[in-house]
Amino acid sequence: MNRQMLNLTHKITTMRKLIFILATVFAVSACAPKEKEKDSNEAAEESNDAKFDNKKDEKDAEFVAETVAGNRAEIQMAQLATQKSNNAQVKELAKMLETDHSKLLNELEALASTKAITVPSEPEDKAKKTIEDLTKETDVKEFNKDWCKEMADKHEKTIKNFEDRAEKTEDADLKIWITQTLPHLRSHLDKVKACEESIN
Repeated sequence: MNRQMLNLTHKITTMRKLIFILATVFAVSACAPKEKEKDSNEAAEESNDAKFDNKKDEKDAEFVAETVAGNRAEIQMAQLATQKSNNAQVKELAKMLETDHSKLLNELEALASTKAITVPSEPEDKAKKTIEDLTKETDVKEFNKDWCKEMADKHEKTIKNFEDRAEKTEDADLKIWITQTLPHLRSHLDKVKACEESIN
C-alpha cells in the first residue's frame, strides 16, 4: 500500500513538473515578439533592389513601385468620397479620378511587367493612415474639405515626381508613359483645386 502511494505521489509530482514546464514554454512563446510581416511595398523594394544593379534602373523601379502604390491610394480615396460625400461636385470628381487612376494603374502594371519590376498590391503606410483618418471623419463638410486638400496635395507631389523622373530616366518606354500621363494629372489638379475653392 505504501509503495502504491509512493508511486502515485511520484506520478503526481512528475505530472505537475510537466504541466509547469509546458505552461512556461507556452508563456515564453506567447510573450516572444513576433516577426512583423513585410507589407507589399517593402517586399517590392527588396525584390527590385536585388534585381537591378544599375542605379538608374533601381530609381526607375522605385518610381514605378511608388507610383503603383500611389494610384492604389488615390483609387481608394476616390471610392471613399463616392460613398461618404454629400456634395455632388466631390462625388462626380471622385468617380472621374477612380476611373482615370484605375486606367493609369493598369497601364503602369503592364509596363512594370515588361520590365520585370515588382510592384506593391497596396498603398503605402502614410496613405493608409490618411484613408483611415478620412474614413473616421464624421462631419461630412469637414470630410469634403479634408478630402479635397489631400487630393490637391497628392497631385502636386505626384506631378513634381513625374517631372523629375521624366528628366532623369533613360528608359524610353517609361519616359513616354510619364509624358503622356502628366497632362491628365495636371487636369486632375485643376479640377480638384476648383472643387476645393467651391467648397471653401
